[in-house]
Amino acid sequence: MLHFHLIFVGKTAFPEMDAGIGRYLDRLRHYVPTEVHLVRAEKISGCSADDLVREREGERILKLLEKPDHLLIWDQRGQQLDSMGFARFWDRLNNEGTSKVWMVIGGPLGVSGKLLERANSVFSLSKMTFPHDLARLIVVEQLYRAFSILKGEPYHK
Repeated sequence: MLHFHLIFVGKTAFPEMDAGIGRYLDRLRHYVPTEVHLVRAEKISGCSADDLVREREGERILKLLEKPDHLLIWDQRGQQLDSMGFARFWDRLNNEGTSKVWMVIGGPLGVSGKLLERANSVFSLSKMTFPHDLARLIVVEQLYRAFSILKGEPYHK
């Protein structure tokens, strides 16, 4: 049985976004045990190198993972799926006996190369760029949608 670990870098800046994320997390947990892990965001300043910020955040994330766990990274360079394809992906992982899945939505500067190298799957939400807070909401909603599709429920029309 799948068990989700969602890793978010930094806190959500908007309370209304947090409320939406919470709403879909509650719905998702009816299908899949889901935990959220907040990783401290690195301070971004005019003099901080983007690569160093991503590397430090990536190190914090890698400390949470165990080697056999499936790591899914959300990154603009990843594969794009429609909602049905996303549901089939979860069905396949479940049928293969995957238990723990860690999903990373990076901070404002994205994720480190080390995380991308370790990833088993890399997906993209769109060719467009979204604020990481909004990406969290979209990912959680799409996870809920995928499982409602797999259960044959009417949410996905």
